[in-house]
Amino acid sequence: MNIYKKKISKPNLILIFFIILALIFYFFINKFQKQKEIALQPISINLLTSVHPKLSWSFHPTEPKILVNPGEVVTIEYEVENLSDENSTGIATFAYFPSEFGNYVNKINCFCYDAQNMKPKQKNKFVLVLLIDPEVTKDSKTKDIKEATIQFTFFDYKDYKEKKS
Repeated sequence: MNIYKKKISKPNLILIFFIILALIFYFFINKFQKQKEIALQPISINLLTSVHPKLSWSFHPTEPKILVNPGEVVTIEYEVENLSDENSTGIATFAYFPSEFGNYVNKINCFCYDAQNMKPKQKNKFVLVLLIDPEVTKDSKTKDIKEATIQFTFFDYKDYKEKKS
């Protein structure tokens, strides 16, 4: 009895190798593309504002809701008006919801760090420039966040400073 063993020729072996290699690359690239798509999904950010009763100001964003792609630098404008007949000075504090989201918000330029002086009936625009760190899409606590809130509250600067002391 003659058992015939067929050998795989060298060209066929090379072809099989390249097919396997192509499949491996396809799956890795497909996985990377899905991760990139998740990272590129915008986050809806609600912009809330309030003013402490001791400060007679009107304060609100020009757009109450924005879409921000992680890694994108965004400029947000706020309109402010001193409604009183006197000079007044305010300072803003901020909060993030959910709070873990705040770890990935980089304020490049913010009116909140300085006391803001407004003359009677004066109107002004304040600007916030921020960057949402793309790492927000990789952290297990924040990767599923599709909507967040940034809230600014203006306080009377003199009253705020006394309470801080």
